[in-house]
Amino acid sequence: MTDIQLDSQGRIVLCVDLSIYNERIVDKVLYWWSGDYIITRTNRSGTTLQTITLTASEPISSEKFESISRKISADFIDYKNREIIDSETRDLRNILYAKAFSNSDDFVEFEFDK
Repeated sequence: MTDIQLDSQGRIVLCVDLSIYNERIVDKVLYWWSGDYIITRTNRSGTTLQTITLTASEPISSEKFESISRKISADFIDYKNREIIDSETRDLRNILYAKAFSNSDDFVEFEFDK
């Protein structure tokens, strides 16, 4: 996320760079906030920036904004790290899944004949 602000109408406005946080990450972060807020997303033409607005039934106070902004920032970092770990371990997980669900005779690791 590149910017988070509380606008004059008590809404949270995020500016997210989609070259840093892809759509999957943004979707995962926003999913957890969708129960409490109306969320609108707008892509800025000619850029990789997306403006996201979170609107509550009552205007958000500056105190509540501080805690929400910390949580949203942490969520973006958390899901970005999860994606990095997922991509770095994908091949290893595929090998382990293949081995776990295959015929065990195909993967003889030790010969016990003496």
